[in-house]
This record gives sequence, structure tokens and C-alpha cells, in this order.
Amino acid sequence: MALEPILTPETVIGPSFWLDAAHAAIRGWCGWHVAPVITETLVVDGSGHRDILIRSGRVVELLAVVNDGEEIDLDDVDFSRAGILELRHGGHWSRRLGGVEVILRHGYEIEDVPDVAALIATLARRGASAPGIVARQSVNGASVDYLTAGGAPLSIPLLGIEKEALDRFRLVWEA
Repeated sequence: MALEPILTPETVIGPSFWLDAAHAAIRGWCGWHVAPVITETLVVDGSGHRDILIRSGRVVELLAVVNDGEEIDLDDVDFSRAGILELRHGGHWSRRLGGVEVILRHGYEIEDVPDVAALIATLARRGASAPGIVARQSVNGASVDYLTAGGAPLSIPLLGIEKEALDRFRLVWEA
């Protein structure tokens, strides 16, 4: 059985492909969506402890929490902006895989992270400029040199300096 292709010529045409790829690169590196503020349902493996980590770097508001199929009163849950939820009154989270469901609003407003927006635009432009960004061009010698990272053409993969710029948004634990 033949697998469906990941890309087709129709998929690659247009700037939206590179914009989507830039978003995916940043969100993949950070481990969560970062921006904008969205309402999302996250299903989390239970820890069996009083606290649990959810895949968010900026929790704005908890809307609902379900633990082992039972809805929890939000007054019984403390949370940090960094994605730690704790049950009050000595309660414990489920031990089951996928045993906790959290509906929340999280992320940054786009105007609060112009550096991330600028990096997305940079990555999209870089990806769309295939075969690469011209570093040096000679007219009479008819030669062109492209910028590279370790010999590879620059494209969507994040460079070290770009990863460093995203460090404050990156989840450094596994949820």
C-alpha cells in the first residue's frame, strides 16, 4: 500500500506554506503554541500527586478541570502562570494515562511578543527564498554564494541564536 505524500506541488505553492512551517518550527521548539491567547482542552497523564504540569508557559484562566472523569470545583485548584496545577485540601490527581482534562485560556497576546512575531516572519522569508539567502554575488565571474549554517542552506530550522531568543517561552520539562 502506497503512503499518501506529505507534500504535493500544490501544497508548496504560496507564502502560507512557509508561514505555517515557521509557526510549526517555533511551536515545536517551545513545546506549546506560545501565541495568541487561545481556549484549548489539554488531556494530561495523571501524576498521582497533588500537583501536575500542563503543556503551557502562560496560563491565563482555568475554565474547567476533570480528574478521573469527575469535574473539579475550580476553587479547589490553584495554578501558576507557568502551567502547574495543584489540588487543594489534600486531593490527588489521577494516576491514569490521560486521566486529567483541563480546559483553559493560555498563551501571550501577539502585541506582547513582537520578537516571536518577527522571528516567524524571518523564518518564513528565509524558507521562501530557496535555494537560500545570497551572501555574495559576482557579476563577471557569474558565481553566487548562499548563507549556510554548518554547510547547509538556511531555511526553516532554527539557528542557535534564534533558539536562545525563544528560551523564555520554551517548556523545559515533559508533561
